[in-house]
Amino acid sequence: MKDQQAMAEKPTRQPVPVNLITGFLGVGKTTAIRRLLANKPADEYWAVLVNEFGEVGIDGAALSEASDTLNVVEVPGGCICCTTSPMLRVSLTRLLQSRRPDRLIIEPSGLGHPAGIIDVLRDPFLAAVLDLRATITLVDPRHLDDSRYTSHEIWRDQLSLADVLVANKCDRADAAQIDRFQALAAAMFPPKLAVTTGCQGEFDPALLDATSNGVGMTSKYVARVPPSLSARSGTRTRMPTALHAGPTVQYRDNHGDGQTSRGWLWDASQRFSAERLATLFQSLHDHTAFGLPAVQRAKGVFHTDHGWLLFNWVAGEASASEIAWRRDCRAELIVASRQADWATFEAALFATREDGESA
Repeated sequence: MKDQQAMAEKPTRQPVPVNLITGFLGVGKTTAIRRLLANKPADEYWAVLVNEFGEVGIDGAALSEASDTLNVVEVPGGCICCTTSPMLRVSLTRLLQSRRPDRLIIEPSGLGHPAGIIDVLRDPFLAAVLDLRATITLVDPRHLDDSRYTSHEIWRDQLSLADVLVANKCDRADAAQIDRFQALAAAMFPPKLAVTTGCQGEFDPALLDATSNGVGMTSKYVARVPPSLSARSGTRTRMPTALHAGPTVQYRDNHGDGQTSRGWLWDASQRFSAERLATLFQSLHDHTAFGLPAVQRAKGVFHTDHGWLLFNWVAGEASASEIAWRRDCRAELIVASRQADWATFEAALFATREDGESA
């Protein structure tokens, strides 16, 4: 703790950009990182923190040969993804005190839950010196044919958490498997910042700094932008009224095919009441109480007092489940009409926020 306080009290400097490169065992994470290191700006000093499941570190040795302007920190054994483990905090503190890198890459174990790492990186002391950028998840398209992967909680969490999805080893997959990957990526909620394909761990290094543009993002890499978040609709930012006092919220409207939708977006630091959200989603069957046309679909991912939860409402039934997503809080509602008055529902939605709470 003293080391962290001392680190935070040093003269203000630009936070270090941090990326997570995740993916299941054998998907090609180390190859991808080596390629990034080989093509990084020559005048930049990068650091890589590697966590392997076994007690004997192998990836660190492989990465150390990739560049002379590199610091590789290994954390073999255990799992740095666990928020109760001090290993990640200690390793990061020592790394930043030894020589401040221009970028930090973290490679979690293929058997780790990377959401725990993001929770640690948002610790106030670390957040003051680290700038969390895009989380890149590599996927082998061939795994979509194997229930040992698709039914595995960690595999699903890695895909859910990703800001950018990269189908790696596409030279070994057939067209149907790649199409299946694209369809899976396009259907995911929240939508990804980018989706791309490649082989030998290759992807555009610019994706390390991919950022969200409002509720959704259009990009040459995106397989498909959900219609409700398409570029046809403008993004606006406003402050809620005094009745719904809270942080700035971004929202986006869309109309088409006899339907209209609105999406809301909050910073990840905002926290909501899981109980109030559950009540709200369960009440959507009575759409007239909100002055709305018939609800077609409602969904949202929220940082709540019971962790990060995905809420869904479809065909009159509401559900909630844990989710690894950590980028932001967001909600979307689609109704069967070309126009809608969102005021009453929006007031109820804003009222689910835990005022005064922080991440």
